[in-house]
Amino acid sequence: MIDHLNAYALTVRDVRKCMEFYRDVLGLELKESSATFAYLTFGKKGGPGVALVSAQGLAKEIPKDRVRPDEHLLQRNYFAVFLEDADKAYEELRQKGVHFLQAPATRSDGQRYAFFEDPEGNLWEISHFPKG
Repeated sequence: MIDHLNAYALTVRDVRKCMEFYRDVLGLELKESSATFAYLTFGKKGGPGVALVSAQGLAKEIPKDRVRPDEHLLQRNYFAVFLEDADKAYEELRQKGVHFLQAPATRSDGQRYAFFEDPEGNLWEISHFPKG
């Protein structure tokens, strides 16, 4: 059975552009990179990383009709990450040109959150529970 999670894999059209976004804007550490693949990790704690896989490259490994590299898929899944202060991160990332779908908001349980997208439209939720 499954032992552990290795990576969150995102199929993208432009590996280099997305790799630069995750490395230069979000601060992930680049561990491996090629024309069709990149692997980046979060912080110093270890754990799963983000694998960026080119749609064209993946279509060579599994049936092309399952990858559909020329089709724009609907966004259904997203990363949800906690950080110390979603409002502060929102301002810092917005100043770096990150496209947010809305400004930070508060859920009924007090959680502060905001959604942004990477260069290919993959969604991320940043959030925190205010202390006090």
